[in-house]
Amino acid sequence: MNNVQLRSDGGLAQPAVVITGGTEGIGRALAELFAKDGNNLLLVARDEAKLARTAAELTKAYPVIVKVTSQDLTTEEGRAGVEQALRRFDLYADILVNNAGMMSHGFFQDVDTATVHRLLDLDIRALVDLTHRFLPEMLARRRGGVLNVASMMGFMPVPYQAIYAASKAFVISFSKALAYETMGTGVRISVVAPGVVATKLHAKAGTQNSRYMYLFPNTPPEKVARIAYSHFKRGWPVIVPGWANWLSMIAIRVVPDFLLVPLMGWFFRMRDAEGNVLWPNPLPEPATTSKRAAEPAHLDPVD
Repeated sequence: MNNVQLRSDGGLAQPAVVITGGTEGIGRALAELFAKDGNNLLLVARDEAKLARTAAELTKAYPVIVKVTSQDLTTEEGRAGVEQALRRFDLYADILVNNAGMMSHGFFQDVDTATVHRLLDLDIRALVDLTHRFLPEMLARRRGGVLNVASMMGFMPVPYQAIYAASKAFVISFSKALAYETMGTGVRISVVAPGVVATKLHAKAGTQNSRYMYLFPNTPPEKVARIAYSHFKRGWPVIVPGWANWLSMIAIRVVPDFLLVPLMGWFFRMRDAEGNVLWPNPLPEPATTSKRAAEPAHLDPVD
């Protein structure tokens, strides 16, 4: 990358690819591909040790600048920290890869409030915030791009992963709309929606015993990254890796919800290691019940 940019203070900034969640899974595989093509990197994650190790591996393998910043993207301070890190390292966001995300699993009423907020803040708020921070400058330069990582689950309602699937539906809709808005500007907006990817995401969410984990093909993150990278460079707005996933996406659009939702519920239902169905936690007793509410209603006779 030779597109050095003059900063407002007179200094020079070099272009970089900002990758959130860049130390493992799809993010790590994409970092490898961008570095191999000669792109400088700013990797964003929370684990400082993993960031340092990933940066060392990439700088040893490729003649590019690899910088890291440890940030909690669920917070305003963490998202602002990405922008501050770019300035500190004399870089600017030429390409943004919104890959960081988390998954929750189970009956919605059993998911604790902190997890709900954290998922929404990471999977939606951070993606929108970072895009909003860096897209205007890309448009001003008439170059660059944003690659958002979604999921096949974003094309359908998914019981027991209701929040995660809905968050990915948002990402797909948001990305497709931005891709249209930015046509002809020199800026690419793409979203990749893979099926089940062989990463730690599912185990962290506790879904390892659900039927979808062994009935759906588990694609290596490196394969997903290769397809996403090549199609992003060609400007594809929606990237669905694999023919099986393309066919599934078409089927999802024609199968009515009264058939699709129960089917997804069967695939994604929580199970234990022996395959037994898990049920929701017992609901707490109401704190107070008024005497009036407990008494049967007295109705006036109707002639």
